[in-house]
Amino acid sequence: MQKRNLTKEKIIQVAFSLSDEIGLNNLTFPKIAEQLGIKYPSLYNHFNNMEDLKIAMTIALLNDLNSMLAKRLIGKSGETAVREFSNAYREFALENRTAYWLFMNIPHTGDEKVYLLAKETTNIIYQILDFYIKDKTQLAHKGRALRSLLHGFVSLYSFGYFHGEVDLEESFQSMVDDFIFSLSAK
Repeated sequence: MQKRNLTKEKIIQVAFSLSDEIGLNNLTFPKIAEQLGIKYPSLYNHFNNMEDLKIAMTIALLNDLNSMLAKRLIGKSGETAVREFSNAYREFALENRTAYWLFMNIPHTGDEKVYLLAKETTNIIYQILDFYIKDKTQLAHKGRALRSLLHGFVSLYSFGYFHGEVDLEESFQSMVDDFIFSLSAK
């Protein structure tokens, strides 16, 4: 790749792709540079270090997630919105498995843009739950519950759990049904 065609976006794209192959913890500038066909010091023109790149990757991931959620939730409310959010979140996480693990480090980045984008994701959750809940404290509790359910399901599935004869999709929808029932029971 010629240097003039090298952009932050291209580097981030290659970093995600390479992470899927070798794992996020094995990602290095020399390995990214090899994929791009450049010398690795060129990457320092775009990112200070690997941590800076991972923050940029997290920002790109959260932008994509929030944009996708907003599009999928247009015109939906109540049970339909909770189901759509749950399905969309799970699909996004499973399609972006390696990148999804960047979510684990969001609170530790200290990056203001990452924080604001994560807060935007939380606000999307609050908007769909506001159909059921007006109390801010209860909204926070149920928002955390929904995120925990979805994250737990994605994490366990990604680690290879959930084998057996019971249909995985039925299990997921049953979990979402139970959550919706908990909202309606108030």
